[in-house]
Amino acid sequence: MTIRVLVLAAALAASAPAAAQYNRPALQDAFDPALLRIDEGRYLGQPVPDVQVMTESGPVRLHSLIAERPTILLLAYYTCDGACLTTIQNLARVLRAVDGPDYRVVVASFDANDSLENLRHVKSTLDRVPDSWTFGLLPREESARLTQSVGFTFFFSERDRAFIHPGVLVFLSPKAEVMRYLYGAEPRVQDIELALIETRERVERLNDWVDAVRLICYRYDSARSRYVLHPTLIFGGIGLGVLGMTGLLAFLYKRDSRGGQ
Repeated sequence: MTIRVLVLAAALAASAPAAAQYNRPALQDAFDPALLRIDEGRYLGQPVPDVQVMTESGPVRLHSLIAERPTILLLAYYTCDGACLTTIQNLARVLRAVDGPDYRVVVASFDANDSLENLRHVKSTLDRVPDSWTFGLLPREESARLTQSVGFTFFFSERDRAFIHPGVLVFLSPKAEVMRYLYGAEPRVQDIELALIETRERVERLNDWVDAVRLICYRYDSARSRYVLHPTLIFGGIGLGVLGMTGLLAFLYKRDSRGGQ
């Protein structure tokens, strides 16, 4: 009896570190994916803390990395065999085609056990890392502060020996406020350009009126996590088309009537 109790206690002790180590519950079986959905209304417009990010050059504060620029924050972990690496690579590819304001990209690992060696490996998979990009590690307490400030939830799966987390780009304003979330591993150029326009503080520039027109023409569809053509413009365009066609038919009718007289 005593031996059985000791064996059971040892088994429980072996499985405990994952939950305690990552400050998140360890998952043994399937779970509801809705747990990963971010309640955006609670976090939009809220500032993120000035956490410490460990980079290859040493510790740096997040707000200094933002440097009063629109910033794309990507929370991932560098030992991920799934969507994390794909998202980073796709983001790098898409941003080459982005025509927008000066911006920053911060890729930060929420896994307190990640290492600079893992970080360098992920960077090596990119053809080129622009100067506006920063890769970093988050210490345990800082990871908790930053992820909680944007509603980012992650779990460690014992079965898969991997983290389960949302694939999301968090857009931060130059004042480090949460402005937009874009989900998925394959972001679109159009969505990123429009999200960057939203995050930028309104400073007088030559192309501001163009940016404003683009934002009026598109609205953010949170259910699909992308920008879509505003419905009022669609129906308004149909209405103008019908009105124009009616006017044209009336003009042709009057011209034919005059020609017949």
